[in-house]
Amino acid sequence: MTKKITSIFMWLTIAVLSALAQPITNTVHKHKIKTVLCHKLGWPLSYPIIGLNGNDQIELSFDDLDGETKDFYYNIIHCDKNWEPSQLMETEYLNGINEVPILDYVYSFNTSIDYVHYNIVLPNNDIELLVSGNYIIQVYEDNDTNNLVLTQRFMVNEQKVNVIPSVKYTMNSDLRKAKQEIDLTIKHSDFNFSNPLEEVNVSLFQNGRTDNAITKLKPQFIKHNELVYNYNRETMFEGGNEFRWLDIRSLRFQSSKIKDISFHDPYYHVELFPDMSVAGRSYYFNNDFNGRYVIEVQEKDEHEREADYVYVHFSIPSQPLAGGDVHILGGLTNWKLDEASKMKYNFDFKQYEASLLLKQGFYNYQIAFKPNNLDQASVSMFEGSHSKAENDYLVIVYYRGMGDYYDRLIGVSQVNSVTSRQ
Repeated sequence: MTKKITSIFMWLTIAVLSALAQPITNTVHKHKIKTVLCHKLGWPLSYPIIGLNGNDQIELSFDDLDGETKDFYYNIIHCDKNWEPSQLMETEYLNGINEVPILDYVYSFNTSIDYVHYNIVLPNNDIELLVSGNYIIQVYEDNDTNNLVLTQRFMVNEQKVNVIPSVKYTMNSDLRKAKQEIDLTIKHSDFNFSNPLEEVNVSLFQNGRTDNAITKLKPQFIKHNELVYNYNRETMFEGGNEFRWLDIRSLRFQSSKIKDISFHDPYYHVELFPDMSVAGRSYYFNNDFNGRYVIEVQEKDEHEREADYVYVHFSIPSQPLAGGDVHILGGLTNWKLDEASKMKYNFDFKQYEASLLLKQGFYNYQIAFKPNNLDQASVSMFEGSHSKAENDYLVIVYYRGMGDYYDRLIGVSQVNSVTSRQ
């Protein structure tokens, strides 16, 4: 009876969320929750995408800086292509008990700040995923779904079609030096569409960003067993530049970007040399993680529980900018353009500043400007923008046929702007 009541409650929760029609985003709801990572198990720099009925698993991990174990639970919500809860009932998208306590955790060891590291791997003995599409892992406390801890997106793919993307220089001469254009062809010899203009939706993502994502693309040309997307302005991205780097894997030895390391109980503080604007400079290739990060400690072995938390102080000289805000952009700020990533202007030192509490590791980031009237940021003001820049692009293909009531994920492809250049 209890399980039935829980299932009904979950269905009512999803129904309410659907009525509100708000996309569910990667969000941390508790300020003591840090370093939320979600990726394919064994591939820390990968996108959180696995195949349906395959052997791959999704790994979600996070730290709780309260330092004491808590009764954390998680459940899974299936979503449509817009990341709003789908119309599927729980029994239609998973087998198992969709209310699972998180029992995989370890305490930090020999760190200045105590924390508990939690880990979830999906699918598992408790949950089997039955359909493709967008999913949310919802972590909550004390078995109360209203007491949310975090929400995290991941995807399950059927790979029914062959997605062939390419990155090219735009034909627009005014934008050729700064923009990257994505063209793609979807080959579907083993998958039939009745009306591709209505049934197929394509989304494009640059690195890990969502603010500049291009969504709901329709095919420009429909050929025999092929859908062709050969747009111009509709599929252009700012090329940007290579990401800046931050190495805090050691607190004993200072990397070239670190000005000073000090300890003020209970935190280490790392002051960086000021970042300088590179807009207007020539482009130089540099290997990077395209905005991602890895947790690592040079002098220790168990990085997940032995890495310390450090306050890192960023700055970049600039005149005060009107009409928008300056943000630190990358995985270290969860790719969010919010208060946590916003830099504040220091009129005494004539620079933008921000302090972030980060776990030891190697990080990538960029400095971006977000106009007040837009949800999308631009890196060109501080980083410049080059069509030659190295970026990763992710192509997602959704399908909803006539009579279907959920969006299937039928194709995924990644392409690199350097290795696929046309």
